[in-house]
Amino acid sequence: MKKYLIGVLIVLAVELGILLGISFFFDFNLLSTMFFGSVSFVLLAFILGSTGDVFSKNSQVAVFDSLAGSYQPKHEKMTLRVGPVMVGSILCVLVYFGMSFFIG
Repeated sequence: MKKYLIGVLIVLAVELGILLGISFFFDFNLLSTMFFGSVSFVLLAFILGSTGDVFSKNSQVAVFDSLAGSYQPKHEKMTLRVGPVMVGSILCVLVYFGMSFFIG
């Protein structure tokens, strides 16, 4: 559990650092950068944490072709693994809402 929380905090710190760096380097509005960046991080984490999507289907097709059609697909259901990247990205959205409440 301690390793999981450390991973979540590292992901949150990296995402916030990237968004703050983009905002200050390009002189963009901080809140709009936080909103669009955190939403894009959540979508990216959702794509990376899910199975049954385009990426895993292509790998199953490659295995099917390499075994001359004798492969039985095992992962036909779509599942979502909630890992530190997903939780850190959701916390980044919550940080945006907190900042918009206090700043805006």
